[in-house]
Amino acid sequence: MQFLASKVLLVHLAKFCYCGRMNAPLDQTVRVSLLARRGDWGKIAAEARVSHSWMSKFVNGRIPNPGYATLRRLAECLGVDQPELTQQEAA
Repeated sequence: MQFLASKVLLVHLAKFCYCGRMNAPLDQTVRVSLLARRGDWGKIAAEARVSHSWMSKFVNGRIPNPGYATLRRLAECLGVDQPELTQQEAA
């Protein structure tokens, strides 16, 4: 039951990030987006050219420096708006 409540909260947080144009660092935006789409990780991993294992480690905080190019590929596959990415890059 607690897991389900946490998942619902993460989905709402991800929607807020997209709709509210919250200015979060790229790694945090990608992490929240991945958590919201946990069931799609296989497809996302293939599109972004990363392994499912890598994504799991990243979401769980075990990859301290994930690499900008990898995060950009994931963001594009997750549908993070390009203007949002440009705004974060400038910061």
